[in-house]
Amino acid sequence: MSKIKKVDYIYVVDSNGTPLMPTSRLGMVRRWLKTGQAKWYGNSRNTIQFVRPVTTNTQDLTLGVDAGFHLGLSVVGNNREYYVSESLRKSEKDRITSRRESRRTRRNRLRYRKARFDNRRHKDGWLAPSIQHRLDFTIKEIKRLYTFLPITNLVVEVTPFDNQKLLNPNIKGWQYQKGKMYGFKTIKDYLLARDNYRDALDGKQYPASQLRVHHLVQRKDGGSNQPDNLVLLSDINHNQANHNNGILAKLRENRQKMLDYRGAYFMSILAARLSDYFDEYTTTQGYLTANLRQKYEIEKSHLNDAFVIAGGTDTTFRTNNIYSRQKLRNNNRVLQLFYDAKYIDSRDGKQKAGKELSSGRTRRSRELNYTNLRQFRKEKVKKGRVSIRRNHYQLRPHDVVLNTKTNRIERVKSVISRGKSVILQSGKSSTVKNIVSLYHVNGMLETKMENI
Repeated sequence: MSKIKKVDYIYVVDSNGTPLMPTSRLGMVRRWLKTGQAKWYGNSRNTIQFVRPVTTNTQDLTLGVDAGFHLGLSVVGNNREYYVSESLRKSEKDRITSRRESRRTRRNRLRYRKARFDNRRHKDGWLAPSIQHRLDFTIKEIKRLYTFLPITNLVVEVTPFDNQKLLNPNIKGWQYQKGKMYGFKTIKDYLLARDNYRDALDGKQYPASQLRVHHLVQRKDGGSNQPDNLVLLSDINHNQANHNNGILAKLRENRQKMLDYRGAYFMSILAARLSDYFDEYTTTQGYLTANLRQKYEIEKSHLNDAFVIAGGTDTTFRTNNIYSRQKLRNNNRVLQLFYDAKYIDSRDGKQKAGKELSSGRTRRSRELNYTNLRQFRKEKVKKGRVSIRRNHYQLRPHDVVLNTKTNRIERVKSVISRGKSVILQSGKSSTVKNIVSLYHVNGMLETKMENI
């Protein structure tokens, strides 16, 4: 980061909602609010709106966008930085996976469910849900800044990637239609041909019916369905013991580090669809950003990349308005969860879930060499149950509240005792009677970052 003194800003809009230049005159802002000449704009405490008519002279501001798995935004103009933020999106894929698992678990508890008519298909331009969310989130965050900053220029760092050429630098036109799995009906057929029907652990050959496709990096840990992440294991070796003992983990470490193209895929999507949302914008490349950052001796980060993209230099006045934004659920939805029964394992006397002491048989359509662990269920400690949460409480996590008992403004961490009490970010609990809600945090949690 630059060593030049940082500045605090309050953003300003006129009575019609048109963005004006931010101000660093915080004393004047307090006076405007106190005398009724201005009011807080929306649900924000960093933007004010004038009630009286004001002049609307503005300067040219440039918004720099560092897109990717994490989004960096910076607004620079007149050798000053007025806004910078980093948006973290770590859990969207986990949320989609959790929702899918809960839905499948709920539906699988019904013995028979009538099949739905197969009339569902993807529309033109369909994207995977996690990619669609990342695209929508990026566009929404960019457009949000236009509501309180007079931005005139938009610069986005987009780098369309050729994933096929990353794998094969000498690829030619006709080879794009013939990838690794060209000529194979299924991915298992490709793996059988690649590994010559051999088990990845013992190296022995087995019939195709006795070989299973295994992910080296599991899907829940971010692994993909690419052939580089898949191996063949026989029914004998494809068991829980090999997972627990770490044999498959060692096999994963010995393999060459696999390339992850999901970030490159999103950058290609963003480059192709940016024109659908913005009429005028400028693109830049990652290597140009890196060269400028090294020239000005600025550390690598999403915030600093966006700052350089927006035209910032080592002489630009940086801002203290540094925000971290995180996507939250809009609705505390009804959630149905299954809690497994608990048993005492007769072998070691430890308490284990029913899933850990199962029969081991996963399908009735084939006979597997499985071990029946149900015989070790000695005593049932806790019954299994299905929990359905239907109550929607007024207070939710991250809400800003006033604790009347201590006269302090705090954030809610969680709601307990069926909505009768809350746990605050300070770690202390309080009854709802002593809490006054100031405003809800719906959809987006914005916190000001310190010591950056």
